[in-house]
Amino acid sequence: MTSRGSRWTLLAATLVGLAMLLALPRWAALVVRDGIATSSAAERAAYASGGSPWSWRFREPDDIVAGRVFGQGALESRDDGLVVRAVDGSPFQIGLPLTRPTDLGRLDTLVLGARASAVGTYGVSVRETLAGPLVKSNLGVLTPDRLAAPLRLRDLAWTDALGHAAAYPMRAAMLRIDVVLPAGATLVLDRAELRPPSGAIEPPTDALPAGLSAEGLLAWRDNLRAADPLVTFGNASLSPVQPPWRAWLPSAVYLLLLVVMALATLRSRRPYAVKPIPTTGLFGLGPRLTDVLHASLVVAGPVWFIASLDFGVRVAPERVALFAGGVGYAIFLALSRRLPPRRWLARGSGTAWPFAAVAVALGLALFAGHKPSWPSFGHLAAYVAWATFQQWLLLAVVGGLLARALSRPWAVLLTAFAFALLHTPNGLLMQLCFVAELGWAWWYLHHRSLLPVAVAHAASAVVLQAGLAGGLLRSLEVSARFLT
Repeated sequence: MTSRGSRWTLLAATLVGLAMLLALPRWAALVVRDGIATSSAAERAAYASGGSPWSWRFREPDDIVAGRVFGQGALESRDDGLVVRAVDGSPFQIGLPLTRPTDLGRLDTLVLGARASAVGTYGVSVRETLAGPLVKSNLGVLTPDRLAAPLRLRDLAWTDALGHAAAYPMRAAMLRIDVVLPAGATLVLDRAELRPPSGAIEPPTDALPAGLSAEGLLAWRDNLRAADPLVTFGNASLSPVQPPWRAWLPSAVYLLLLVVMALATLRSRRPYAVKPIPTTGLFGLGPRLTDVLHASLVVAGPVWFIASLDFGVRVAPERVALFAGGVGYAIFLALSRRLPPRRWLARGSGTAWPFAAVAVALGLALFAGHKPSWPSFGHLAAYVAWATFQQWLLLAVVGGLLARALSRPWAVLLTAFAFALLHTPNGLLMQLCFVAELGWAWWYLHHRSLLPVAVAHAASAVVLQAGLAGGLLRSLEVSARFLT
């Protein structure tokens, strides 16, 4: 390409990059808006059926608060419920996971699907706010056959931590079941739910405002929920329940396409060089289009998984298959030597350049952040491992393939855009990731060194998490986790 052509390419890529940077928060807001409306539709359906969103099914330790029993109780997972075995006959507590405070004024009936192997003493403990005083009610001695009876919380006698009479808690930010069983006895938890006392109720509904960012929408939602925990948003209807095969269909088509491409790749010649070899690509496509197709298939599954808000508390297996399929295809390309060569460390004095992002993160935390809360060494090691994996997928695989097929500005731009989409719908974080990956991808495609970028990525994430999360940056969560 001539120098004049290179300048025009760089100018065009710059303009497109600016458009992408401005479009990312709009895309994030659309995803958040749809996510809020969809979850509200599910909540209205729960209320209409006489239930509520505060409903739990217990199968794994992670289904209860902290993944453990508070006190002397041992957990065991079973298909019919979560088993708690009393160790020595002393009291223990089981925390019900409240993702947000609930209204015990209108949802004052607790239904506990549980069974025990022996007679026990039970109670309920509540905090109206996480920092508020504890109030509790002693249910007394219950036989196993009485555990499943609906419990009207409002009719119970409540006391404070000192045993003095207390008013009925109208809210709950913490809700625990208190249990005393003989040593060796078991309690099997199947489900639990907070319900209104008289069947179906109609919650208040507010229209979703226009023009707010993703972070603004969530802050607006949280403010309204603080005033009324039962409020819902938008006018979306609950989608009809689909048969399992329909849920698997998109993932199955994607996985089938990956298999077809993998088989076709094995039958073709192996491109070892950074630049494409002059042969016909797959299915009669040129080698450049083949590389673009490979890169698109690798990133499609993970982006689909994240951007469709499938990464939440409970992840459907057909959605995990999308993420695993894209990663598996990237590993296949690496093992079959279809990727451009790379190395872990850079040569020369350019290794420090990726760490400019860390300096920017420190500056943001210093001037726009709060008092830092640093993660533990274990979390730091996890950040490094996760960042290394992400940058291998984005730079060594996607970026390397795109650079072999396209001019460098376009390869850098598309790689950075894919990296930003993997952080949907966290709007501000998407923009930060887009800008950072522009620099990292440009540097990587010049040096083909992965480790400096991975460490810089991890260090930047740690600084943002410690100094900005919960303030200017709502969180570092992505997908459905960002909405909670």
